[in-house]
Order: sequence, then structure tokens, then C-alpha cells
Amino acid sequence: MGAGGLKRRIGGGILLAYRLVGVGLWLLFLLTVPRREWRALYPTLIFTALLGTITDLLGVTLGQWEYIGPTTGGLSLWSDLGIAPPQGGFAVYLSKRYPRWTWLIWFFWMGANALGEWLFVQWGLIRYHQWNTLKASLFYVPFFALIFLQERWWRQQA
Repeated sequence: MGAGGLKRRIGGGILLAYRLVGVGLWLLFLLTVPRREWRALYPTLIFTALLGTITDLLGVTLGQWEYIGPTTGGLSLWSDLGIAPPQGGFAVYLSKRYPRWTWLIWFFWMGANALGEWLFVQWGLIRYHQWNTLKASLFYVPFFALIFLQERWWRQQA
């Protein structure tokens, strides 16, 4: 389904998909993660937003992909600030809560991101230039590995 089909199907502009995913992830995060644990996840949320913004900045300026729809300097801040941080926060929270399943949790988030990006491309929200689904899928391994390493480093500092 192209972007036109997405607009007709869900009744809003291209931005609606970003809003639904971003607001949905934040609501799920806020309703699932106990409030007493939010403060411990702030560094991860901030780091994930920064990491998402930097990688998007590199990808867009190096001509790897482009976002279709509302952007700021070619970047999708909905993606970087609305979608990425709760995913990093969830990955850390769930791996702490279920340490036995840590690797499965992290690989789930890598796969979920690859699938989500593939859907956004199918819906016409992202256009690849020198990028493809395989590169995107492989990209999420170091992306989430950096979040994992940042969390471990932060815990050792505290």
C-alpha cells in the first residue's frame, strides 16, 4: 500500500502514522514501566534520542534515505524523539526485569525496528536512496548494542 492508501485508510496525513506509533509507544512505556523506575531510565531515553538524531543526521546528509512528510532539516523528529526513546527505555527496562531473557529482548527490539522501518518504507514515509532493508536490519544491531553498552556504563558509574 502506498502513502496515498495509508492516508485514505487511516484518515489522516503522512504524519498520522508517526504520531500513532510515537504516542502509542510513549503511552505503553508510561503505563507499563512503574513510575518509581522512570528516573533510572532517563539516561537511556536521552541517549537513545541523541543516538537516533545523530544516525538520522548522518543517513540523511549522506544521501542514504529521506523522510517523506514533515521534517526538520530533513530529519524526522517524530522518529528520533517520539519513537526511538521509548524503544530504548523498554529494552533496558525489560532486560532488567527479565534478565534471563535479555538477549531475546534486545533481538526483539532490533527485529521490531527493522520491521517498523520496512512498513514505513512500504507506506511511503521513508524513501531509500543508497539504503535498503538489509542495511537497515543490520544497522539496528550496533544501534541497540550502543544503547546496551551505554546502560551498562551508566550503571557502573552510579
